Amino acid sequence: MRKTALLCCAILLLFSQCFKKENDCAPRNIVAPASEIQAVNDYLTNAGISAVKHSSGLYYQILNEGAALPPQICSSIRVRFSGKLANGTEFESSSDVVLNLKLMLESWRIALPLIKPGGRIRFYVPPTLGYGAEGKKDKNTNAVLVAPYTPVIIYEVTLMEVS
Repeated sequence: MRKTALLCCAILLLFSQCFKKENDCAPRNIVAPASEIQAVNDYLTNAGISAVKHSSGLYYQILNEGAALPPQICSSIRVRFSGKLANGTEFESSSDVVLNLKLMLESWRIALPLIKPGGRIRFYVPPTLGYGAEGKKDKNTNAVLVAPYTPVIIYEVTLMEVS
């Protein structure tokens, strides 16, 4: 009887690990491949842009640091932003939107905690930290906004509030 009970406990423990949900609020430590990082670096060099390289392969410029506490990955944030392609074409923007950072692109999860409320950041995103193989399509028309593996996308975000 004792062996049966121990065996049942062991099986339950084993299966409970299979159904354990990954913590969406933990850092993922995703790093872009060297070829993607080089493409972003080449773009910045050719454009004469000076930016800081993050260990993930994302490049960024802090335009205004802001004040108070920065967001955490599971924070709700209120932002103003624009997303552009390297040729300057804007593919999305908002003047005031509330988002949950954990549901955003990996590049946002990396860049936004680098500033505080009132801060502004511009970041240069390799495909692995952006839209990757999926690209981005318009939800209404299904038109391609960001092609799969677009070498560089550029976001500029003002962090208005963290909650």
